[in-house]
Amino acid sequence: MIDTRVNPLQSDIANFRIPVASRTALTFNTLALCVIAAAALLPVALVLYWGLVDRQDILAMTGISSDALGVVTPVRRLLAAGIGIVGVAPLIWGLVRLRRCFSEFAQGRPFSARGIGGLRDFAAGIGLGIITKALSFSALTVLLSWHAPAGMRQLSVQISSDMLLMTLFAATIAALAWAMEKAVILAEENSQFV
Repeated sequence: MIDTRVNPLQSDIANFRIPVASRTALTFNTLALCVIAAAALLPVALVLYWGLVDRQDILAMTGISSDALGVVTPVRRLLAAGIGIVGVAPLIWGLVRLRRCFSEFAQGRPFSARGIGGLRDFAAGIGLGIITKALSFSALTVLLSWHAPAGMRQLSVQISSDMLLMTLFAATIAALAWAMEKAVILAEENSQFV
């Protein structure tokens, strides 16, 4: 039986639901759990890394001279882990917001404001993460060479091809989120004309 009280041409596109197969919903829900797990494990992994990394790996990673590095005490390791966590904080935030996007997709609402906002915020988290990664690397080199003799302290700046590729990736995701927002606006405008 057809419900004549509802005009199918005047639906709210932002709350529009599409049927989602259970396998597809399971995939999106699994992805949502994975990004939350990654967001939770990043700080733990950084603390473990700085607790276990040896001196040679620190020298290779930072490019600091052996004389400038000095002794890597547990306090310096903990401070380095803290700097690393600050460096990935925007990415962690972006991953948490991406969970919202996957949850909305799993519920069949790919054009909801919350889902699109989650995707947009993920792109912003990656973009900000690139900036904080560069700043935290510089802060890390200052921290690790802080106890060096006068004239041997180091400040390094790192720009890599990985950072450039991540910038491109973030811009692509941001453009997709922007296009989705505009598609919702156009669909709502078109539904008013009919």
